[in-house]
Amino acid sequence: MVELRCDPEWVDKQLQDFFEDEGGPLGVGEAASPGVLERFEGVFPASMLQVWRAVGFDGFAAGRHWITNPLEWAPAVESWLQGVELPFPDQRWWCITRTPMGSMQLWGEVSGPALEVDSVLGLLWPNTSAQEDRKDPVIWERSGCVSLLSLTEDSVDDDVTGRSLVDVGFERFGSLAAGEVFALVPAYCLSGRMEASMLAVEPAVAHVAFLGQSTQPRMMPDMMATFGSAIADHLASQEVVDPTTGKPITFNQPPPHKPVT
Repeated sequence: MVELRCDPEWVDKQLQDFFEDEGGPLGVGEAASPGVLERFEGVFPASMLQVWRAVGFDGFAAGRHWITNPLEWAPAVESWLQGVELPFPDQRWWCITRTPMGSMQLWGEVSGPALEVDSVLGLLWPNTSAQEDRKDPVIWERSGCVSLLSLTEDSVDDDVTGRSLVDVGFERFGSLAAGEVFALVPAYCLSGRMEASMLAVEPAVAHVAFLGQSTQPRMMPDMMATFGSAIADHLASQEVVDPTTGKPITFNQPPPHKPVT
């Protein structure tokens, strides 16, 4: 049986592997201040705060992945979730990572990394199974580091050419600053169009908050709750090991929501 680790040396190894695969920080962000670290001590796993101390709030993967300051992004989260009934216990949600077009990975203080916001399309993707990780303190601790180092892609393409809008954005505008996102102007929720000619660079938090105010979010099916057992059974037939637990995946044991290295 594989003995799971969540100690500081394990976190350092995850960072090293991540840098080898995706590259180090862009160096355009900010360090995690003592005030921010103190605010979230005991709220987030210690592994998450260790990553913050090491790299701060910055961009990675050539600007395709951003670790965010939850306090800075609180207005955007509030804009998206205000008045929305979520399939989770009542709790505070924080944005921990975001994409170049402002889609957010949210961490609930009770449920963990259980909600993704597709800001362009106005979709909320829940994963109620993430809360189960809290029952195992080691897996819960690992999930903090893993969530910060798991990339989420913007799956939005030009209606005319079919090209990725993010790819076009980087070609046209180059690298983003820490406080910027690629944006459709006017927004998709207002125009119903998704064309590269509409791309612009906008202030990140303000634009994502605007999208939340202008969109009626759609709650999508909880894919892990609906199909988790079937997926796990298929993986088990392929003799796949669950990297979170180090054990063979068995029926009724959903695979982790995000890949673990």
